[in-house]
Amino acid sequence: MPGNNLSHSNRIYYFVLFAQLWLFSPISLADARIGLVKTHQPIAYVIRQSVKQKLLLGAEIFQGDTIETDASGAVGIIFNDGAVLTLGSDSKLILDNFLFKPDERKVSFLTRVLKGSLVFVSGAIGRISPESVHFKTPTATLGLRGTKVLIDVQ
Repeated sequence: MPGNNLSHSNRIYYFVLFAQLWLFSPISLADARIGLVKTHQPIAYVIRQSVKQKLLLGAEIFQGDTIETDASGAVGIIFNDGAVLTLGSDSKLILDNFLFKPDERKVSFLTRVLKGSLVFVSGAIGRISPESVHFKTPTATLGLRGTKVLIDVQ
């Protein structure tokens, strides 16, 4: 093939190198997406592995992410189980644990709300196992006992 000067052994070397980088990258298949950004106004951020970046529509959300809004911001996230979380202005939360394997009866939704306000409408995890949905705040831990919850942390 013209313009392709890589030998067969070099191609194999680069393929193995790429595979190793992909397998050991910070976000691989082992760190599956737990949700997607459906709305934001005007600016919301994700902090992932100490790197802060703006969230865009359709951005993937992963376990361990910190989601943050500024004084005029808001963000809406839909999770893999159908739950919807809307984070209000000047808010910050950490998505500590999201496990959704309903066939194995393994479900969990654990979030730390550090400041601000949020509205949460439960999805399948809340229907299958309401005791598995928890929101930790600086002063309390809230368990889900219905389908909707509003939290405001000063």
